[in-house]
Amino acid sequence: MNSYNTETIFHLPGLFRFPNIYERLLYDYKNNPQCFKDNVKIGSIYGCPNGIWNGGRIALFPHWSKTDLTKMKDLLKEYDIPARFTFTNCLLEEKHLYDTYCNMLLEIFNTGKNEIICNREVLENYIREKYGDKYKYISSTTKRLNTEDEQTKEINKDYHLIVLDYDYNKNFNYLQSIENKDKCELLCNAICKSHCEKRYKHYEIISQCQLDFDDSAIDEFKCSNAENDNLITAIQQDNFISPEMINGFYLSMGFKNFKLEGRTMRPLDLIEVLLYYLIKDDYKTQVRMALQQTLYN
Repeated sequence: MNSYNTETIFHLPGLFRFPNIYERLLYDYKNNPQCFKDNVKIGSIYGCPNGIWNGGRIALFPHWSKTDLTKMKDLLKEYDIPARFTFTNCLLEEKHLYDTYCNMLLEIFNTGKNEIICNREVLENYIREKYGDKYKYISSTTKRLNTEDEQTKEINKDYHLIVLDYDYNKNFNYLQSIENKDKCELLCNAICKSHCEKRYKHYEIISQCQLDFDDSAIDEFKCSNAENDNLITAIQQDNFISPEMINGFYLSMGFKNFKLEGRTMRPLDLIEVLLYYLIKDDYKTQVRMALQQTLYN
């Protein structure tokens, strides 16, 4: 339990890749709240079911049907949890705005509850003009704003939340200086090293793969951590934020929104991340077994 009586809001990865895991997790979240750490709240679940607007991580698994998307929308509505779309392809141009599938996603999830993670202004403006405040808009860490001035200007813009570049995770002087800490979201478990000089190039290659519906180009971009996308790798990084750090430092500073990475993890690795941040020690075995069982249903 944190000592500040403040909700710790987690934004979880892989909505459309791990639907069975999240269906069970949300069931326990509602019906077995004693399993969850005190004052923990699920703020959103993010991802994208393919589509050229997707970015940050490659999502080339098959499109979800309109029927299945509607079922997911209804499931999240039942639990009052927002879907958050990763529309962060950094290579989008105006010609990409009229993609049929991505526009269908916007129509289906147009409930006034859901969220968009933004990267390119051309897409953000298109969605804002079409839907206004029916969606909440999140500024993406994939923008790679790597100066304090750039990051501060972004915080002052009209966004619901800003996912800080995780190079700032341990820059406590800068974090303390932020006035609107409740608008900031910190990424806890990135596997990428601090101040990685290849990070934005990696985002560009991922974006091109998404536009091409072909991930072969990513093979030419070798990242030593990408092959070990798990909690153990994340813990070894300088920018890692543990639950103890959240309770010991970040909540007291005024931060309450925390993002978990894991869209491309193996299912068992994602489960361990969810247990680590969300579930009390006494219930981890019980919840682990329940979540693992969903992989065989």
